[in-house]
Amino acid sequence: MNRTVPKELLASIQKSGLHKPDHCAFVLDFTSVPTTRSRTVFCSFVRYFQYGCLQNLTPRILSDHTFVLTMPNDQRSRMEELVENVRTFLLARRYGGLDCKVFDLSEEASAFALCCVGHMRAITRENAEDFLDFYLAPPKNVTQLGQLVEIERIIGQADISMHIRSQLIWELLPESAPALAGEEFWVSIAAMEEISGKEILNDEWMFARFTELLDNRVLSYVTKENYTGDVARFLNLNPVAVVSANFQRMIKTIPSRQLRKLTVEIPLLMWRNNPKVRQGILSRFQRHGIRLAFDRVPLSRLTQLLAKESEIADFIKLHVADCEPDEIRQTLDQCSPDLINKIVFCRCETVAQIEAGVQAGVSYFQGYGLAGFLDAPVEIERVLGKATAKDLPRARLALGRARA
Repeated sequence: MNRTVPKELLASIQKSGLHKPDHCAFVLDFTSVPTTRSRTVFCSFVRYFQYGCLQNLTPRILSDHTFVLTMPNDQRSRMEELVENVRTFLLARRYGGLDCKVFDLSEEASAFALCCVGHMRAITRENAEDFLDFYLAPPKNVTQLGQLVEIERIIGQADISMHIRSQLIWELLPESAPALAGEEFWVSIAAMEEISGKEILNDEWMFARFTELLDNRVLSYVTKENYTGDVARFLNLNPVAVVSANFQRMIKTIPSRQLRKLTVEIPLLMWRNNPKVRQGILSRFQRHGIRLAFDRVPLSRLTQLLAKESEIADFIKLHVADCEPDEIRQTLDQCSPDLINKIVFCRCETVAQIEAGVQAGVSYFQGYGLAGFLDAPVEIERVLGKATAKDLPRARLALGRARA
């Protein structure tokens, strides 16, 4: 926005119902808390204050680091107590300072409007409103917020390239030699949990926030990496990362030819739990030719996929680590050929699982069991057909070119 506030805008703000008898407004500014530059951390503070009073409030984002909450005057003392507790907590741990301005809307509506305009004028990055669609649950307490701040600082300083993991995805077709289909990249959360010293895997709220922070670092790494290969890439991401500045930066940085070889994996449960952002994510993917995969789909839930879900997904990452071959065959017998064509067998541990998938028409396989299978020409010919192991060196040569 321009430095001079348009009169029309000021008038509209002043007339937007701000003159509320018996109400007050808190403008909370986290500019002096460096970790709130992360949308994950900032939105966690927003939700903490939103649900901290006697009734759920509606936050309004004013800028990258500032939001406002309006409430009846009888909740003012409770909010002042929350603000003071958070401010004291932040200062005691040297996380930064929280600035808070309080307005009595019966008498100070105009001053409040001018304050809001001043913050709205300072927006420099994408607005955080989209992020709030992902934040349905608040942190348990201010201590959990502090743990998140510490984790963000640790991850921000970590060399993420040391913790990137990858695994190949192979195409296995009857009467054909194994062929490289793609490579998935992710970060070892167990390793990062050890580095941070925090309990993450067993804390649902912290796990979700942690993966958001990690995924944004992964996107930054992918953008900066000098990648020249032609192999298809699979990135396992929290859906919040898809609306982040780093994702937009990646789209602008990576050549369109490579973007069209990118598949973003989103856990199916997370997709279902975030209905407000689905269409926006799909539109962005379609615009740039990015493919969508639903991850962490258990075999027992495969036949329960909604028609719309199977229609929009390019791949279904089916986890089969603990599945018996007969169970695999019985389940896939109930699926349409179109759905089977989209399935990627993940966490394949045994040749029997691979064989059951091939017999059912599955083409794509991933997991630690693939290494032993590909090193056993006899097994390859037994599962895929005679002479299919003769061209295996060609597949390994393709892998070498992909990583060049």
